[in-house]
Amino acid sequence: MKKTTLSIFFLLYCINVFSQSVRDIKSNDWTIHLNPTTKKLTYSFKGKKIIEEAYAKVKVNTDTLYSSDYADVKLTSANISDGFGKGKRFELIYSDKAKPTLKQYFYFYSKRDYFSTETVVESKGKISSNYLAPICSDNTNTFLQKSASNRGLRVPFDNDAFVPYLSKPLNEAITSFEVSAIFNGENRNGIVIGSIEHDTWKTGIKYKGINDQSIHKLEVYGGITDELTRDISDKEDRPSAEHGSISGHRLKSPKIFLGYFADWRKGLEEYGKANAIISPPMKWDEGTPFGWNSWAAMAAKVNYEGAINVSDFIKKELQTNNFSNDGTTYIVLDSFWDNFSDEQLLQFVAHCNSNGQKAGIYWCPFSDWIGNTEAFVEGTSNQYHYKDAYLYSQGKPRKIESLAMDPTHPATKQRIDYFIGKFKKLGFKYVKIDFINNGTLEADSFFNTSVTTGIQAYNEGMKYLQEACGDQLLMALSIAPTFPSQYAVTKRISCDAWGSINEDDWGSTGYMLNSLSFGWWLDRVYPFNDADHILLHKDGQPLNYQEGSNRARVTSAVITGVYIIGDNLSEKGSFVGDPIARERTKSFTSNSEINDIARIGKSFYPVEGYTAPQPNKTERVFMYETDKEVYVAIFNFNKEEEIGNIELKRLNLNSNQIKQVKELWFGNEVTIKEGKLPYTIPGQDVRVFKLAKKI
Repeated sequence: MKKTTLSIFFLLYCINVFSQSVRDIKSNDWTIHLNPTTKKLTYSFKGKKIIEEAYAKVKVNTDTLYSSDYADVKLTSANISDGFGKGKRFELIYSDKAKPTLKQYFYFYSKRDYFSTETVVESKGKISSNYLAPICSDNTNTFLQKSASNRGLRVPFDNDAFVPYLSKPLNEAITSFEVSAIFNGENRNGIVIGSIEHDTWKTGIKYKGINDQSIHKLEVYGGITDELTRDISDKEDRPSAEHGSISGHRLKSPKIFLGYFADWRKGLEEYGKANAIISPPMKWDEGTPFGWNSWAAMAAKVNYEGAINVSDFIKKELQTNNFSNDGTTYIVLDSFWDNFSDEQLLQFVAHCNSNGQKAGIYWCPFSDWIGNTEAFVEGTSNQYHYKDAYLYSQGKPRKIESLAMDPTHPATKQRIDYFIGKFKKLGFKYVKIDFINNGTLEADSFFNTSVTTGIQAYNEGMKYLQEACGDQLLMALSIAPTFPSQYAVTKRISCDAWGSINEDDWGSTGYMLNSLSFGWWLDRVYPFNDADHILLHKDGQPLNYQEGSNRARVTSAVITGVYIIGDNLSEKGSFVGDPIARERTKSFTSNSEINDIARIGKSFYPVEGYTAPQPNKTERVFMYETDKEVYVAIFNFNKEEEIGNIELKRLNLNSNQIKQVKELWFGNEVTIKEGKLPYTIPGQDVRVFKLAKKI
């Protein structure tokens, strides 16, 4: 009798364990619970429900399938080991006789606080899709305490057209691209969710904030097209396009990262590192690029004699006065370098080399700016006309600002060979690559018929370009998508930036800092973020760009990464600069301790992240910590002087850790008072503090 009873209990125990294993996935601090009735999932972290009643959604041919509609669900697991470390993969298999099989994979690693997930649809017959969503939830999900400081982050798809990052109150609809963060500004708790694969899909994250606390109608999916991906337009000369479809017997979504973090800022940095594990950044061992670029002030009037004179000025006045890194300064000819003859270009490179500089140049590999459709494409031996290499939608050429060229077309590739080969032969060491978001556009078709999405085409074109540049040319991206990110050493973090500090001006220091406020973590996927050229003077307008604005502009660059000045510093040639530009450049780029920040080569991050004035402005306090120091940069965008304090605890510090505080622009020592860093900043100016730690 006792034996029978024990057997029954053992059987019931086994059944219970089996049912639990089907319903629940547990790893680290995460639990994923499958509701056996609704077939939907609840994601919980340390017992806190993060996303409830979630499901996968896919479009297959003309049908839309939901994981919650499937009859049967099975769970399997396997040990894994890859670039993320050792862990376990769980597989939920949704099956139904009348439908393709749907699978959802979850990847957990022993030393990671986040997990990743992806959805796969399989069929014996060939299927097609341009929409795969691993995570959707119609529920109202509440994982933050109610607070006016709660925010949802909108990340732009690219850095074109002055589109800002948005840290929006959690009471509005948000569409973000590739990644979003949803967080409490005061205690910094929050989630980061986004794609960590960028080989096929443009990923969208959509949700609606409710009552400063919750999110509703969450949708994370591969297959977004939007005005901000440049695929949707109401302009007559810019036909729209849907996201391309992938086809086969097995279709896979992008892999989605999800983590709940005590500090959302560290969460975004972990997200960046996760991307870098899958697609490692370009290797670069030569330090932060310092240099000069012709576009800011010379623009279309760049000329040989003037550029030579600029090179000499930088050699004599700047390189000997702290403006260089590892003994190198780049002198970059931007657009209109074709004002030079080939012989002048060769001589320009040689002159830069003799001055201990490296010469740079500019190019747009996926753009036709002329629009002569019958012209032969350079490098193709008159085999292809430009019209042969365009991307088309609805039978019309695709366009953002310039006509878009198919990255997979042999004419585009031969044109790359022609120009990159020319630059290398002339001896250039740096190439600024611009308007390459053209290469991400969706199209009716691509020359390579195995390519069916804009991101697939972009990857093919950029891989070809990178291999053409090789180790000889530092590739610096200008207007470009944020992802994929593995093809260049630097990427400009914003659109064009000039010298005004005013937050409301397009291209101002305030505008540029908006991108740093919420995109600083991109220095995990690129070796360097680039704040664009630094303009300190406007010819004929001596009252513009005053001292405070100039300090702010230089500071904005050195706390971002790449350090490129841009004034017209020439005294010779066909377009002579104002002497004031030389004086200001010497004055503002020779502060050794400020320049040392640039040599660190890392981006500062926001102290808060929720205090940026709405709708699209910047944070004003940034920080960066090393083993020996904590740097704090405080900007004042107002016209009136500002006096205040920053509590050290918001910097994750206390008074006992600090032995000295120094303001770096003026060299003044500062005293910590009652656990606070005091500051006084004149109108439209900046102060940068170095807090030396007790070691």
